[in-house]
Amino acid sequence: MKRNEVSMIMKYLSRSSAPFLRIAALTAALLMLFSSCQVKIPDDTATQTEVSEESETDAQTGEPTETAAPTETAAPTETDMPTEPETVEPEPTEEIPQTPPVTVEPDPTPQPPERTEDTIPSDYGVLTPINSDSPALLPLTADAGQGYIDDIIFLCDSPFYCLKIFGLLSEGYNTKQIWTGPEGTMTLGYHHGFKIVDPVDNVQRTIPEAAALRRPHMIVITVGINGLALWGEESYKAEYADLIDEIRSASPDTIILAQSLLPISTWYYNWGMFTNAKITAVNSWILEVAEQSGIRYLDTFSALVGEDGSLRPEYAEGTDGLHPNAAGLTAALRYIRTHAYIPN
Repeated sequence: MKRNEVSMIMKYLSRSSAPFLRIAALTAALLMLFSSCQVKIPDDTATQTEVSEESETDAQTGEPTETAAPTETAAPTETDMPTEPETVEPEPTEEIPQTPPVTVEPDPTPQPPERTEDTIPSDYGVLTPINSDSPALLPLTADAGQGYIDDIIFLCDSPFYCLKIFGLLSEGYNTKQIWTGPEGTMTLGYHHGFKIVDPVDNVQRTIPEAAALRRPHMIVITVGINGLALWGEESYKAEYADLIDEIRSASPDTIILAQSLLPISTWYYNWGMFTNAKITAVNSWILEVAEQSGIRYLDTFSALVGEDGSLRPEYAEGTDGLHPNAAGLTAALRYIRTHAYIPN
């Protein structure tokens, strides 16, 4: 109760006529005045809690309070202060000149010594001419087309086996037109009992067995380069004639064509044992066997030979000198198509 209110009560009581009322009212007024002036003293625990809460509230609002005295913050030490990473400059090093790597060139393929007139036998450069009057020789014809080639089985050694390697036949590498041994070649003198890989089922069979089973429409024999230096004329002719007879006996309706051996390059590593003079002599033997056996002959040699009497350079490029490249074998196929067998 405020002091002016107590004064008003006292004035009222002074005017009252009842003495006991004045005493009671005075006592009540004094009690009320005393209670309004009494101060409640909190204990230390409550005071600390209230100050702590008030300080926390003021920290959230950001406004300073009278009860919470600011505390001094210790100055940051050197370890507390943020520092920028120290940049260490690399020490200059002495430049060491780099030595370029040494490239060791592989040893070139040994080439035969230079041939002079004193070291070259006379028959190395003398080619046997083709007998153009032979009834077995297939003449120039119109182009028989790809279908004609597709109908041929090539019984061959390694030079014509490359038709498969280069993918020059209709079914590419998977062609069924190549008959030869599992090594990709065969030797004329060992054809008796020799087994070729039948390309239809990859089973090894003798040449007569394969001919009897498959009954090919046409076979072109292009073997005879292997063992060339080991056989004389009579032995070579006899082996070739036996091969023709084996095929004819196994498949009488098959058309058999004999094909010449192909020219080689003078840098072939076995040059001397094999020469184009020897090859053309052997080709004349094959032509004679064809005449005697009643079959026809393909002079494919003439399509690949150059002016110097050896394999034309564009057909020998990138090869070992014995096997024509893809361009050379393409030229051979073109010759076969334009010297087609036409039955009477």
